[in-house]
Amino acid sequence: MTDSAEFWDRRYTHGDLGWTLAPHPLAVAELALVPPDTSAGPNAPGRLALDLGAGAGRHSLWLARRGWRVTAVDFSATALERTRRQAAAEELDVTTVLADLDSYEPQQGAFGLALITYVHPEPPLRAALLERAAKALAPGGRLVIVGHHLDNLGRGLEGPSDPERMFTPERLSAELPELRVERAERVIHIVPTASGEREAYATVIRAGRATTDRPGEPPSEAGLPHHEPYQEIP
Repeated sequence: MTDSAEFWDRRYTHGDLGWTLAPHPLAVAELALVPPDTSAGPNAPGRLALDLGAGAGRHSLWLARRGWRVTAVDFSATALERTRRQAAAEELDVTTVLADLDSYEPQQGAFGLALITYVHPEPPLRAALLERAAKALAPGGRLVIVGHHLDNLGRGLEGPSDPERMFTPERLSAELPELRVERAERVIHIVPTASGEREAYATVIRAGRATTDRPGEPPSEAGLPHHEPYQEIP
């Protein structure tokens, strides 16, 4: 079963790790739009990022290099050990948490940024995960999601074989009622395969929790960036 911690521990120990170490360009493009508030205190939400399904830390380390204090959550002890070693070598502020995302409860309202990349649980578990991720955001915080689009099915690419576990912009947007969806798109990108480079499809989501300027006033969109059209990668 590819969803088990044991499977991923073996893969992180013996498998091809090239794809697990380089930050995904679609995730990086979205994360770059959400810089940390380096003028805030170390425990302020504007300094804290949450990486759910962090794997070997490719995005956690990228965020920490740019000033975020990152909590990296995964159920693979082997992956988190790799993250800790690299963070220590670079003196980066990354805290690892060994936990199953099906039950992990992040602190509510604590983070300025949450990230989910290529985590594809079954629909009820996905909805619960997205709800917890949304609740973890402080006012003005962002959630970034990148994953396999439904159109990848049957194309010989990695990803779930169950169509219900694949992402679409409409599917994920409907599961984020507490957030303002700023970007929800199907994006073409290039992936390496054993037979050479191929086109693949990803779902990219960026959503924000609105801010409230004064008690009793309706939420505003202060601090939310203007939604620019997303450029597909050819």
